[in-house]
Amino acid sequence: MSRDYPTHPLPAVLAALVHRDRLALVQRDKEARPRRWGLPGGVMELGESPAQAALRELAEETGIRASAGSVIDVFDMVRRDDDGRVRNHFVILVVECHWLAGDGAAASDAAAFGWFDRADIGKLPYVHDALPRLADRLLGKSP
Repeated sequence: MSRDYPTHPLPAVLAALVHRDRLALVQRDKEARPRRWGLPGGVMELGESPAQAALRELAEETGIRASAGSVIDVFDMVRRDDDGRVRNHFVILVVECHWLAGDGAAASDAAAFGWFDRADIGKLPYVHDALPRLADRLLGKSP
């Protein structure tokens, strides 16, 4: 099924990974500049659990190996075209991940990779309004 103008919402995952009090973020490669930042992730593949999909996306986009915890949040991302039709609709499951190995580097669909503390995240252009809320939950509120 196409991601553009789907017949139903598509399941997607984000990998929420904190290591050394910093959150792993990627800058999206498949969008116009300025590219925005977000948690590594993407659409689930047939037969994958949310945990498997999150670990696959994390490895593909950053090279980091991790273990998966539980789903810590769920939200929708709906984008409409100029005529008001739904162009994209993703139901996004956020999976908390636990670092095992790797420093992280931009790969696959990522233009850049970085580790960010809560204060830095507030200064970034980000993909979805859920990122500050998730950062607060994972890193604590900024001072």
